[in-house]
Amino acid sequence: MYKKKGQSILEYVIVLTVIVIAVALAATNLIKPAVNKGLDDAAKTINKATDQLPK
Repeated sequence: MYKKKGQSILEYVIVLTVIVIAVALAATNLIKPAVNKGLDDAAKTINKATDQLPK
């Protein structure tokens, strides 16, 4: 009986691990473009501000 319970827990751990990996990959694919856009916008703002400084 102990062996069956351990096997059941192991199955839940494996399924949960697969779900966590799937969510992490999906989040990476969705968040990466937003982060890149934010960094590009920040770089453009900084460049625009530095262009206005007196030389």
